[in-house]
Amino acid sequence: MSVIASRILLVDDAEVEYLTMQRMLQKIPGFRATLDWVSRFDEAATAIDRKEHDLYLVDFRLGPRSGLDLIRDARDRGNIKPIIVLTGHGDPMVDQAATEVGANDYLVKGEFDATVLERAMRYATRQARTLATLDRRLVECRTTARKLVVQSERRAAAEADVLKVLRQTMIDQETERKRIARELHDNLGQMVTLVQFGLDALARGTPTAASLAEKVASLKHIVNDLSTSLHRVAWEVRPTALDTLGLEDAVSQLVASWEPHCSLVFDLHLGLGERRLPADIESALYRIVQEGITNVVRHAHATRVGVILEFRGSDVICIIEDDGCGIPPEQADEHSSRRLGLVGMRERLALVDGTVELETETGHGTALFVRVPLGAPS
Repeated sequence: MSVIASRILLVDDAEVEYLTMQRMLQKIPGFRATLDWVSRFDEAATAIDRKEHDLYLVDFRLGPRSGLDLIRDARDRGNIKPIIVLTGHGDPMVDQAATEVGANDYLVKGEFDATVLERAMRYATRQARTLATLDRRLVECRTTARKLVVQSERRAAAEADVLKVLRQTMIDQETERKRIARELHDNLGQMVTLVQFGLDALARGTPTAASLAEKVASLKHIVNDLSTSLHRVAWEVRPTALDTLGLEDAVSQLVASWEPHCSLVFDLHLGLGERRLPADIESALYRIVQEGITNVVRHAHATRVGVILEFRGSDVICIIEDDGCGIPPEQADEHSSRRLGLVGMRERLALVDGTVELETETGHGTALFVRVPLGAPS
């Protein structure tokens, strides 16, 4: 037979019950177990708390106290070992009460023998193991449920961030469309109108050579301004150097376009060489450099800004750092992330499996670290 228990505790206020139980256990074929005995409620509670026994036999009555209270306390303290209630009177109510407090079975004194006792201990042990397994699975299910709740909350937060980015992107796109429309209407449209008026004036009259030369020179000046403005608008929408010459030249031209309009000293370290990156990576890095420089100009109060583009192993690294005022700790929150466009940068980099990190210290500037993994060079 399989081992039921190697150490059993009997809780009963009558020594004769201990002697009777000891003789009965000895009659079970092949069964060897140590039977310990305590007669008082407090001693039993202490012994059960130690969890040194494999099975407990608890008398229903323990003087003025109830064995059911002992069982209930044991279960409340996390003891899951098999417990059998011993009672002097067979009663369905006793069975129900014993089950409700966590007992695995009950036996009526004087109405069971060694065979019944062995079967009761075996069934109680099996039931206790089953309940322990169920409890463990319930804990695992609850743990899994909590993890799912956390993941769901994180997913909801991520989706909310994505929605914010999409909304802001739509707002930025609409703002950019309006700006370009105003530029085309107010500036470029005015230049085209002036050219039309000039050409109409030439068509209506017969100007002298000097007058004609003056009018043609004026029209050439307007057309030259028109061409410059068109080139600038086209550059802002999509720099042609990014497609034709590559990321290094596009960044160099971007810096050159900023230098006349700000007091910053730019320090460029471009180490990509002649190797071209995939178009989506070049576009992402260019826009991040563009956004990073814009942030420095608007917020950093800096005098110098450095831009580094280089390969490190199988990654391309982009670092934008300044010597400005930095971001105070109390302001380095989600609002600052949105203000500096970090959420948009992360979303843009996520499309190329890249990452971005921000390091800042009040009074000591800010550094933006971007890493994008690359495949093996072709």
